[in-house]
Amino acid sequence: MKSIYTAVAVVAVFATGCATIITPKEQKINVSSSTGEAIEVTLDGKASSTPGQFTVLRNGQDKTVNTTTPGCAPSTPVMKSIAPAFWGNIIIGGLLGSTTDNSTGKMYSYADNVVVQCAPK
Repeated sequence: MKSIYTAVAVVAVFATGCATIITPKEQKINVSSSTGEAIEVTLDGKASSTPGQFTVLRNGQDKTVNTTTPGCAPSTPVMKSIAPAFWGNIIIGGLLGSTTDNSTGKMYSYADNVVVQCAPK
């Protein structure tokens, strides 16, 4: 019976893991306009036109897509949520692991897709 508990504990440790270890340091975010037209946007100091893709550092900081295109929202926040691996770390790693995940910012995932709202022409 003791070996069953040991096996379950080992699987739990390797199945959940710490977000800092198993979450990539970068994430891709797709950006488009609500009208489907090409507009110039910036995110984290990088410029692109839509539809486009940005690679951002997963650091937990708030991120915003900005544009100066007339008729479009000048700034669109990129939503972030807590990565599932973080919750596994709370259960297995406790305070130390969760503090590490929070300090690296890897406890967060950003939205995969961001749509900049623009008025139809």
